[in-house]
Amino acid sequence: MSKENELHQVIVKSLSTHKSVQETFDFFNNVKNMELGGAIHSVQRNPDGWYSFDHVIAGRSKMKHIANQEFKILDHIFQGAGLEWSVYVRVLPNGNGSTITWTFIKPEGLSDEQFKEQLKGFDSEIDAWRKALYRQQ
Repeated sequence: MSKENELHQVIVKSLSTHKSVQETFDFFNNVKNMELGGAIHSVQRNPDGWYSFDHVIAGRSKMKHIANQEFKILDHIFQGAGLEWSVYVRVLPNGNGSTITWTFIKPEGLSDEQFKEQLKGFDSEIDAWRKALYRQQ
C-alpha cells in the first residue's frame, strides 16, 4: 500500500460521569484542569493562543486548544518530544450524565508499539479527572 493511502492506528479512550454534558465540557474546556490528570504541570497560555506546559513523558510541550461550545468539541493539537498529535475530543450525552471521548490517531514518527506505550498512562489521567469531576460541586 502506498504511503498516501496508508491508514494510521487509532486508539479511543473515554470517561463516563454523572455530570451533565455542560459540566463535563466546562471542566475540560478549562485547560488548567488538565493538570489534575497528573501528566502535565505549569500550564500557561501564550499570546499566540497555544498553551505551554511540562509533560511527564514529553518534557516541555505545547498544545492548541480548539473548543466549540455548540457541538461540545474540545480538540487539541499536542506538540512535544518532536511529535505532533491531533486529538479529537467530544462530550456526548449519556443517560443522566455524559461521556467524553478522546480519539488518538498515531502520529508520524511512532511505531504501533510506541503509540500504544505513549498512551498507557492516559488511563491514570482519566481516573484522576473522574475523581476531580466528582469532587466538583
